[in-house]
Amino acid sequence: MTTTAKPLPDHGTLSRHKYHGCKCLTCRVAYSAYAKKRRRHSAYGTWNPFTPAEPVLQYINQLREAGAPVDVIADAAGVTRQTVARIVYGIPAGKPTTKIRRESADAILRVRIQDCNLSNGSRIDATGTRRRIQALVAAGWSFVALANEMGFNDRALTSLARAERVTVATARKVKIAYRRLLILTPEQHGVHQQARSLALRVAAREGWVTAAAWGDEAIDDPKAHPNVEDPQAEPSRNELASLRRADVEHLDQFGVCEDDIARRLGMAVSTVHAIIRELRVGERRDRTKAAA
Repeated sequence: MTTTAKPLPDHGTLSRHKYHGCKCLTCRVAYSAYAKKRRRHSAYGTWNPFTPAEPVLQYINQLREAGAPVDVIADAAGVTRQTVARIVYGIPAGKPTTKIRRESADAILRVRIQDCNLSNGSRIDATGTRRRIQALVAAGWSFVALANEMGFNDRALTSLARAERVTVATARKVKIAYRRLLILTPEQHGVHQQARSLALRVAAREGWVTAAAWGDEAIDDPKAHPNVEDPQAEPSRNELASLRRADVEHLDQFGVCEDDIARRLGMAVSTVHAIIRELRVGERRDRTKAAA
């Protein structure tokens, strides 16, 4: 069985000189600078090259949850894979380390999920993908129009607008289309006024916001909140019911089946069925009596 040799650290790093015995000029200069810094801080009693590993471990776990493997995180940070493995798994001692060198900690904490070279099939957090689709709908793009522009069918795109995890390939496809469509208007791509109005009503009911409420980085941050300068009052229960009723009526007029209406609007099929029955009878139920 053939084994692949692990790559050595780059020249000019402390690890390459100290642990791998490299005597090249670049490595000797790097070690000399490190030794000088250590002597100076030791003389002043301020030599403390280590920092707690717990905050770094938490950040690594966030990147892993977003779809980045340990070795990919290490490569993106420019540290050895053993360094990250010791923090996560405790290799080779079997117990995760509690301290890490400050330089390594800083390098790892600078890594973003975008810096990790993930395969197309890797599954990552869908926050940015979800918000980009929602922002375009809030700008008046219908799901059908967006599906055509992004290369999905409208059923899949509706699911993506509420997804928790997506593949890297899907996230990239949505991101590319989002950047292109931001400078266009739905009308420029033949989105009819009725479809645009329906998209706006869905966005209002769901609380979706346009791209203006997100910054370039905030849109991918699960902890970020939209920046709405002039927030409007929350719609009342009756207003929400009226919006839902109008959405159902519009789709029903175009012959969309009840299951598809429920899926597109995020409603229960039984609710859609009841609304359509009311519309065809021409009167609304007395929900007070129904509840009694």
